[in-house]
Amino acid sequence: MLEVRREDGELCGYIALRDGRWRSLTAFGAVLSEHDSERDARQHVAALGLSALADRWTLTDRSTGEVQLVCIQQVSPIEITVALGYYSLPGVPTMTIRVEDLRAGRWHLQHRA
Repeated sequence: MLEVRREDGELCGYIALRDGRWRSLTAFGAVLSEHDSERDARQHVAALGLSALADRWTLTDRSTGEVQLVCIQQVSPIEITVALGYYSLPGVPTMTIRVEDLRAGRWHLQHRA
């Protein structure tokens, strides 16, 4: 994976080549889109990598098949905290997921553009 950073050094996300297609990825490695060129993928991450975190996401528990709508509250290199439900309001239940569990396939987060 190749990092995509803003001019101020903020990590916007990553790009990665897989099966001949370039993927634009979030800062925690979730796929945002696929592209024909590295340039297009890089531009997509620079433009939407951070703002996509404010959108709704679908969280799938691959061990049970349970699917639920979530809002990302916080992202770090090691974990992601999500609000369980359509809104991220005070008092809404949250869950923290380790990035390594996402990469291992235990959980799956999908952007709902």
